[in-house]
Amino acid sequence: MSPVQPSDAALVKESLDTFVNRQLLPEMTAVSPSAGIETNVVGEVEGLQVVAQSEARDIVYEITGANGADVVAFGTEAGLFQEAGVSNIICGPGSIEQAHKPNEFVDIDQLKSCLKMLSRLQAKLV
Repeated sequence: MSPVQPSDAALVKESLDTFVNRQLLPEMTAVSPSAGIETNVVGEVEGLQVVAQSEARDIVYEITGANGADVVAFGTEAGLFQEAGVSNIICGPGSIEQAHKPNEFVDIDQLKSCLKMLSRLQAKLV
């Protein structure tokens, strides 16, 4: 499971806790009564949420003609920025379907679209 919404993270933790306490730990203590499981959270990142007001999103809508936003099941630092009050979005060329796996690629047309968007963004911000 990949947490997307804050409630999803709670569901993942609850599911893991249920598995550990109802199945894994009983099986372990049957073999060794002193067995135990300790869970340590090493790091958590809040996901970027779609919000009603977003200056960054509105700018991207304007320069791309897009008119919709959604959440995706992968992590970035964007949620940390949002939590700190910084308007931000995640966008870019390519598809997560081809990213971060063997033979990953970005279509040339996607790169061309990205360059157009970046040029429009530069013109808007200058």
